[in-house]
Amino acid sequence: MVGKKVAHYEIESELGQGGMGVVYQAKDTLLGRTVALKFLPAMFSRDEDAKKRFIHEARAVSALDHPNIAVVHEIGGLDGDELFIVMAYYNGQTLEDIIEDGPVDLDDAVRYTLETARGLSQAHAKSIIHRDIKPGNIMVTESGLLKILDFGLAKVSDVTMTLGAMSLGTLAYMSPEQAQGQGVDNRTDLWALGVVFYEMLAGKRPFDGPYDAAILYAAANEDHESVRSWREDAPDHIVDIVDRLLQKNPDKRYQSADELISDLESATAPPPLPAAEVAVESAPAETDEAPVAAAVTKSVGVSKSVLIAGAIIGIGAVGAIGWSVIKGGEETVAVALDREAARVHLTEGIERQNGGQYSLALASFEQAIMADSTFAPAWSSLSAVHFQLNSFERSIQAADRALAMDATDTGAYYNKGLSLAEMGHIEGSLQQMEAAVRLNSSFTQAYSAWGDILIEDGRAAEALEILEVGGQNAEPGLRFIIYKNQGKAHMALQQYSEAINFLEASYQEYPEWPETVMLLARAYDLTDDRDRATPLWEKYLTLESDPSKRAAARARLNQ
Repeated sequence: MVGKKVAHYEIESELGQGGMGVVYQAKDTLLGRTVALKFLPAMFSRDEDAKKRFIHEARAVSALDHPNIAVVHEIGGLDGDELFIVMAYYNGQTLEDIIEDGPVDLDDAVRYTLETARGLSQAHAKSIIHRDIKPGNIMVTESGLLKILDFGLAKVSDVTMTLGAMSLGTLAYMSPEQAQGQGVDNRTDLWALGVVFYEMLAGKRPFDGPYDAAILYAAANEDHESVRSWREDAPDHIVDIVDRLLQKNPDKRYQSADELISDLESATAPPPLPAAEVAVESAPAETDEAPVAAAVTKSVGVSKSVLIAGAIIGIGAVGAIGWSVIKGGEETVAVALDREAARVHLTEGIERQNGGQYSLALASFEQAIMADSTFAPAWSSLSAVHFQLNSFERSIQAADRALAMDATDTGAYYNKGLSLAEMGHIEGSLQQMEAAVRLNSSFTQAYSAWGDILIEDGRAAEALEILEVGGQNAEPGLRFIIYKNQGKAHMALQQYSEAINFLEASYQEYPEWPETVMLLARAYDLTDDRDRATPLWEKYLTLESDPSKRAAARARLNQ
């Protein structure tokens, strides 16, 4: 099939094969986009029952609209030709690829499980069961967004179809009832997600064996070893969640994805403060000075010495973290108790976000809002963590709530702008960054993000104008991010000498910033200076934790 044209799709390469089809990467010649085409195998194309199942799969999945579910564009070949589904193509790594590097970071494992559960919740609400949840069917895109792939074994509740004696699903992730050929429902997906969660934490599956029957027997009859045997840092509530997901009796399992979501979110929340610990006389005025915070990206935490003024920031439109800040305001004695409790939770959330504990930070910010729903900084901070967790629509909604209460909240404009950029709404994103710097002319992070969005949109010359203004007003400790993007803009313009000058200046100010190191290594590569490029690529590998970025760096290093 590779090299052939089907309808208006040019097939470029094979991506993989499964029991229900072969998937190819293809070019949509009408819209100029890369897509994935999944074909029903030729051996099934003459089977009307198989065709019926394939069409039901496509129609069911195309009705799903959720950021954690892969998009289905259309069904092709309905006029008698070979049937295929046109799906969105995503760059990234599957959880199977990620787990190959060993156990997953605890907070990432929780986030991946939570986002998968959110996608399943949407599918189950429409009576669609995946029936093949496994690491290979869950992808983390390059931007960090989780996508559930291939509802190829989906079961619509009113249409149950099988393919003769073919075993549907992957053995190691099959629920006991599925493996025994019993009727299945949404709880079989939750079992499989439990196996995936266990595997992310432990680096191994809870049930395994030398042959198929041994795996199925273990899953149906043997108790799994506690995940804490392999992961000592797993807290009690996470161990309990895993154990409940892996209950052999589906009636003792989670009964819905929503129940699981609730436990994952609430289990990470801090305990409520005892009443005696909350000040009741009056609440101290909020200031712009506290607390001290850290600069982080999605993959790398940076020393707290980098930033001050109570902000959590990220640099650039991609891989950035939103801005969280406690800012000025007044309150009356009547609301002092609620406001003080909200402030305590907010400060706690910012500290957790500083440490990269984004799910825990989310719980803290939500508790702050529960204590005082009119506390704008809590909404702005909630927007920041939703952005970090790739929930861009929720980030925008929280930012809008913050701005409805305080139209001068620069952090809310910033977070909303980042999320709009990730969703492809470039002009709206730029407007938000402009609003942020109009209110605060020294908001270096917003200038940097503004410039980065323009660079990514192919407007590097415009970016240089914005970054020049941002550099004139930059806070001394943050000037390196302006230099970094000035270098990036010159690289986009193929002005490599100028790029190196700015990137070297950024590197001298802050030599541990991963993107600066990567860009500088690339710039030296492009000028054939391998002596300078090689040690920079080696250093980048010590700073970057994202597997796909590390793989790309190793490829550069080995050229």
